[in-house]
Amino acid sequence: MMNQNECHEQVSFRLYTSVCRAGWFGQIWAKLQGQPRRLRDLTAVAASGAVGDRRAARTQAVPIHQICGSEGRCEDFDSAFRPLKGNTQDRWLSVARGYLAGRSLPPVELIQIGSAYFVRDGHHRISVAAAIGQHEIDAVVTIWQVAEPALHACAVDAAPAVLCDAPALAAGVH
Repeated sequence: MMNQNECHEQVSFRLYTSVCRAGWFGQIWAKLQGQPRRLRDLTAVAASGAVGDRRAARTQAVPIHQICGSEGRCEDFDSAFRPLKGNTQDRWLSVARGYLAGRSLPPVELIQIGSAYFVRDGHHRISVAAAIGQHEIDAVVTIWQVAEPALHACAVDAAPAVLCDAPALAAGVH
């Protein structure tokens, strides 16, 4: 008989495999349609010189589908926060085991520009939350004012779908 930690380990691995597979197929589909599924780059926004005032951070729940960019990790996750590189696996699995065990994880750190959010810290937590079907995530949010309206909105795909059913995966593990 499997103990709870072994069960969380297996469910986490199945979830990760499912999410990576969906990311891989998503990338192929995006290339076929000529529509990139990449996260927007916060450093490019900052380098544009369009950033004005920066307001203090506050903690709030943020809809995951409004998170469309990253500060420095644009190559590691697609626009639905599915892992694209193998170097994310160990950390992703650790976060997933924490979620499945019901551990309280710290809020992610986001930058808000208009209605769009960019990740400073917490890419794996967002990825796991999206994969298990969570619609919002707790975040410490800093607001940046930008001069150019085009930088306010994310050109994101539809809200990320639940990538797999974690309870169903858990039920399949004995």
